Amino acid sequence: MNTETLNALKQVNTVIGQLQDALKDPTLTPVEKKLIRQAVNDQMDLQDTLIQDTMQAMVDKINSSNADLQQLTAKMEATSQKLANLAAIIKKVSDVVGTLGEITTKAMSAGLLGGA
Repeated sequence: MNTETLNALKQVNTVIGQLQDALKDPTLTPVEKKLIRQAVNDQMDLQDTLIQDTMQAMVDKINSSNADLQQLTAKMEATSQKLANLAAIIKKVSDVVGTLGEITTKAMSAGLLGGA
């Protein structure tokens, strides 16, 4: 997660807290409460979007890096036995990274991650 996204999430969380505190005011009218609740919901939607976009970017990077690893492994295997042994080690990492990408993508699609 980059610094800008982290800062945005911190600000959104701060605003959500302030809005939730404002809802405790017993002098609020029903209309005011409704507007504040809508603002909380809007901020939570923004929070979910920031998290979802960050997670999708992470999955994209994982998948791209894994594709590069797979290409490198294939080249190493074809070059020599020494490199083939190293390629086997790299393939293990590639398999783990590929699985992480698949699991994260499935969890995001199912709404288990990123607040989707």
